[in-house]
Amino acid sequence: MVLLHAGSGEGRKMDKLFNKGWFIKLISILIAVMLFLMVNVGNQPNQAGGIPGITDGSRVLEDVPLNVYYDEENYVLTEAPETVQVTMRGPQNVLTLSQITSGQQEVYVDLEEMEAGSHYERVQHRGFPSDLNISIAPMTVSLTLEERATASFPVEVNLENVEEGMDAGQPVVEPSSVTVTSGGETVEEIDSAQVTIDMSGRTEGFTETADVVLYDESGNALDIVPDPGEVEVRVPLDSPHTEVPLQVNPPDETGSGRVISSVTLIPDTAAVYGAPDVLDGISSIEIEDINWSDMDGDTTVELEVPVPEGADRVEPGSVTMEVNTENGEASQREFSGFSIEVQGLASGLNAEFPTLENNQFTLELQGEEEVVESVSRSDIRAVVNLSGLSAGEHQAALQITGPSGIQFPQNGTELPVELTDGTRPSEEPEEEDDEEPENGQEPENDQEPENEPAEEPQQNGEDENNEELPEPDPQEEQENNEEPEENMDEPDEENENELEDQNNLDEDNNNEESA
Repeated sequence: MVLLHAGSGEGRKMDKLFNKGWFIKLISILIAVMLFLMVNVGNQPNQAGGIPGITDGSRVLEDVPLNVYYDEENYVLTEAPETVQVTMRGPQNVLTLSQITSGQQEVYVDLEEMEAGSHYERVQHRGFPSDLNISIAPMTVSLTLEERATASFPVEVNLENVEEGMDAGQPVVEPSSVTVTSGGETVEEIDSAQVTIDMSGRTEGFTETADVVLYDESGNALDIVPDPGEVEVRVPLDSPHTEVPLQVNPPDETGSGRVISSVTLIPDTAAVYGAPDVLDGISSIEIEDINWSDMDGDTTVELEVPVPEGADRVEPGSVTMEVNTENGEASQREFSGFSIEVQGLASGLNAEFPTLENNQFTLELQGEEEVVESVSRSDIRAVVNLSGLSAGEHQAALQITGPSGIQFPQNGTELPVELTDGTRPSEEPEEEDDEEPENGQEPENDQEPENEPAEEPQQNGEDENNEELPEPDPQEEQENNEEPEENMDEPDEENENELEDQNNLDEDNNNEESA
């Protein structure tokens, strides 16, 4: 009974200790330290065994960052190893402690006092426990410093694999240029900064972020990162289209008897999208199905723009039409022989309108009498745009513009036009079959013609054989006129010889005829 009582007293004391908070904390710390030592001792591969703090061990740290200190304001580090290997040897308890202080440990190279060039320096360390033996591999490293240089390069965009029929606009890059800061020799190698955008499957405009790559003159990519390293590229993308005028054909009067004085479309053009071969045949769009009879006074109407056959779409899809009307009947007037102005004709081509005479037509206009009578020819233009047309037969829309308040019923009329090559081969001069006889003599013929033509009366200045007599020299005539009158009756020696030759020639001809 006494033993049980004593045991009960000791048990109560232990219960009281476990009820104390400080006692439980102390026991927890002791258990944690024991577990920590057991785990770390078990992780020492080079440890020969023993008690921590008494037996030496080693620890190897791989890929330890190597810090390089240099004058960053004037130089750029272009060559240096990024990491090294560190081996620590010493007491186990110190090795364990080194893990706690790892944030203070550093391996580095000091180039603060060094200038540009290649350097071979020893790797240093600090922050490690003094009781440990530290070895670093490699012990020395090669480093290169270059003088700092900065250059800016515009970003070029390369669009690859654009879908057939799609029209890519000019890409917009933000920011439009990048900056490169490096050694002077390195910067000089850079020729361009480019981004490449893959357009496969793209059917509408888009924006995406792309990496900037630097290239040398040979087109080789350089291992240099610009600032910024990526840019935002916006690529407008659209299908082929053409801009054409919009047209309406208003009647002379509305259903209420009012005269239509002017019709204005806002806007007066539309963009037609579609295949290129379809767009080539579209020169204008006529808006039909307009209810003119309900218009009484000035009216504004919203009209839908029709999509031409074969085209994909038009923009805008609708336009506003403003109609001004007046009381009374419309006055009409004509200008005959009105010339058509041709625009966009390709070089070397001629344009002819087969249905017109001299490319002119009778222009018709109508509107309020006072306005119509005040219009002159110079106020009106009749234009046919032949842009993009090659030689051959085509149809082109006649576009007539003039003062406000005037209608042109012929506006938008399709005219047949024939384009022909304007170049002509140069004409070679005709060769003369008969050479002009020299000294008044005929060329010799081997055979005389069988039937000679009948003789014609001689004309002044010609002999019997229709040969021109030699004309007197103007200089000689002037000299003869300057001689005294007493010598004018005496022929000079040259004239006498000429007359003698002519007489001999006539005598020879007479002999030939007699024979």
